[in-house]
Amino acid sequence: MPSLLQSVQNGLRILRLFKKEKNIWGTVEIARELDLPKSTVKRLLDVLCHDGFIEKTEKKYRLGLSLLNLSGVIKSHMEIKREAAEPLQSLVDKIGETAMIPTLEGGKVIYLLKIECQQPYPLHGDIGDHNPATCSSSGKVLLAHLPNNKLEEILQAGLPKMGPNSVTDPEILKAQLQTIKKQGFCICIDEMHENSISISVPIRDYTGQVVTAVSVIGPRNRVNTKSLTEIVELAVKTAHDISSRLGYIESIYDEDFC
Repeated sequence: MPSLLQSVQNGLRILRLFKKEKNIWGTVEIARELDLPKSTVKRLLDVLCHDGFIEKTEKKYRLGLSLLNLSGVIKSHMEIKREAAEPLQSLVDKIGETAMIPTLEGGKVIYLLKIECQQPYPLHGDIGDHNPATCSSSGKVLLAHLPNNKLEEILQAGLPKMGPNSVTDPEILKAQLQTIKKQGFCICIDEMHENSISISVPIRDYTGQVVTAVSVIGPRNRVNTKSLTEIVELAVKTAHDISSRLGYIESIYDEDFC
């Protein structure tokens, strides 16, 4: 493990060398700059090239397209957080429950933005936390809009049992996802935790693709005292607002965003 950690650290040190002022480096230069054996640098460069983080140009190296893809993801996440903050705060003020903005990483949901209500539910996820996508309303909304091949990859990894109502049968989940995509929202009760309820609605960007969701989370015994229909309607309006801020124009895309 220590040697693996050291390799990761040295790989990151190599990537940090590439700057606007000097964006092309040779193996010997890198070895000299970082005080590393040339053989170590060559091995790390081969790994970074294989994964697209570094590109070889003649006998030297420059940053690869994989880093551009990562920077694009970060920029997209920052834009989503910026545009979602105000509408999400307004939603929380109206319904008195916590609201979150998630993203999908493999079979996990990661929360990018969280605005808590005055009496937050202790089992809410925090920003950066990972939760199984198949057990949450936000995860199901995002899974419902995945291409079939990507969905199958996630389902093949298995469906974990979290709360008492977690779905562990892939065929049942697939049927649920079809319904979610058609109706334009998802409600999960006791799927991530007992006595929990979450409501999620998809958010689209300027390309018409579902990129995240509005997710409302709270204790079931508290949400049940309110109008669930009203919460869904407000969440839908909030999702539409954020989508519009991200450049989505409903009339020129599919009409499955209800």
